[in-house]
Order: sequence, then structure tokens, then C-alpha cells
Amino acid sequence: MSSMTGIVPSAALPGATGSGLAAIAAGNQQLSADAAQIADPANGNLVGPLTDLSQSKVLAEAGAAVIRASNQMLGTLLDTFA
Repeated sequence: MSSMTGIVPSAALPGATGSGLAAIAAGNQQLSADAAQIADPANGNLVGPLTDLSQSKVLAEAGAAVIRASNQMLGTLLDTFA
């Protein structure tokens, strides 16, 4: 029996890569909505969408950091058990 059987994630929990991709997708969706509001000439209040742009950037960067950390952890596990 493999020593890694206890490490396999549960099917009910999302994987780190999936969570990271979901965060990137949410940031991209928010960015698209904000861009549409900024481009709308009838929109007189641009403060909200402009401040949301930085929030979209942080969300996408956080998702990328989750994926990066997951890849590094997987590499460390492979190095340890190989």
C-alpha cells in the first residue's frame, strides 16, 4: 500500500487549482462588468467601477498565487516521496 493514500483529497473539497482558477475567473468577470460600466457614456459615476478595477486585479493575483503555491507543494511532495 502506498504511503500517500492518506494524502489524497476528498472528492467533496475543491482542489487548490480549481479554487485558484475560480478566483481568476471571478476577477475577470468583475473586470468585464466594470469595463462595461466605464465605457457606458450614460454612467455619470465612475468612482465605483474604477475602484473595483484594483479589487479585480487583487482577486486574479490571489488566484494565481493559490495555483503557484499548489504547484510548489506538489513538487515538494513529489521530491519527498520519489
